[in-house]
Amino acid sequence: MVCTAKLNKKYSLIEDKNANDIYSQGWFGYFSKGNNLKLDPFETVLLLERRKIDVMDEQNQQVELKDVVAYFSDNEPDFLIHYLLYKDLRSRGYVVKKQSLDNQYFELYERGATPNKAKHLALVIPMVEGVLFDIDDIDQIVSETKKISKQLIFAVIDSLGDVSYYSVSELEFEKINNKL
Repeated sequence: MVCTAKLNKKYSLIEDKNANDIYSQGWFGYFSKGNNLKLDPFETVLLLERRKIDVMDEQNQQVELKDVVAYFSDNEPDFLIHYLLYKDLRSRGYVVKKQSLDNQYFELYERGATPNKAKHLALVIPMVEGVLFDIDDIDQIVSETKKISKQLIFAVIDSLGDVSYYSVSELEFEKINNKL
């Protein structure tokens, strides 16, 4: 059964009584106060691609996939890059949750995880191949991840949209000026 989702700037909302079917078939979204299912942009696009939902705009007109992607791309930085990562992890059977509205990384849960029995595996950070990054930013991310006892994975997306995964651990540098 296909549910209808209403488009919003930062999410889509399913007010259908069958929203629980979407939620329980892969832990998509979360229920809001009104018992409506709130989907983040990545979940919305993936479920639309899979034909599990139809998306409607404010005028109650059906919105095509390409227009939903364009809409979220206009409202969220690096949407397509992050979506490629999200889709790749979901296609591998993992449950993936956006860490928060502000953060640019995802929480990765075991394959087939359910909300009550979810085993958190790692934090996944998308990176674009060939784009320089600040080593201090990486060091801060690694340190913060270590503090909360989580595994850190960098997901590098190349120009073809392929994703390569790299596990990251803390690295300590030693000053050697006096030893040369």
